Amino acid sequence: MTADDRVREILSVQAGRSGLDVADASFFSPKEFQATWKLKGNSVSVKISDYLSDAPDAVLSEFASALFDMVGGRKPTYGGRYMEWVTSDDFINDKRKTYLRRSKNLKVDHVGAEKDLASSLDRLLESGLVLPSDIENSVFTWTSRPNIRRVGYCSPMMRVVAVSSALDDPAVPDEVADFVVYHEALHLRQGYRPSSRLHDAQFREMERMFPGFNNAESYLRRIGSKRRYHVR
Repeated sequence: MTADDRVREILSVQAGRSGLDVADASFFSPKEFQATWKLKGNSVSVKISDYLSDAPDAVLSEFASALFDMVGGRKPTYGGRYMEWVTSDDFINDKRKTYLRRSKNLKVDHVGAEKDLASSLDRLLESGLVLPSDIENSVFTWTSRPNIRRVGYCSPMMRVVAVSSALDDPAVPDEVADFVVYHEALHLRQGYRPSSRLHDAQFREMERMFPGFNNAESYLRRIGSKRRYHVR
């Protein structure tokens, strides 16, 4: 049985519980973890990220259940076996290699031409704003090409933080780089939460604990050339 045959069989069981028929199901290879579907009447065609291609049947089944919640317009509920599997160090360490290989704009290096993201982390750890547990088993890297609008990005699932090389400049205050690193480290602290908002009220409250929050935001808005900067 091929991987696609297996996922089609597992999805068919879960789809039937929602009154749907699976016309087609397969794995595909996007950089970010995702699933897509096309619904025509009661027939659905599904593509699932190949990060799950070697997942145990029980994990795929729980993911399929959440997927068909979304297909049906319901808030998805992710089962414990699925969450345990995708947040395990084994999954992260294995799939992160593929994620980084598919990421075309990452240096995969915390050392930039002028700044070192490890120095930002050291300052944040010393201040107590970031805890060692927040950044455990994670990768911090500069982007290869500068991006003014998207100055920071985090994949909580793969535990990867990317900071725009636009900030790798001696003219950029350390406080600003530290704030972007802090913002992304908060995403790592909250972890992979597939059914939760990325920037919820709790996140915004923690974000404002950064002592130079207002100054850093003002600086990032200025370098954004009148376009809203973006951190994720």
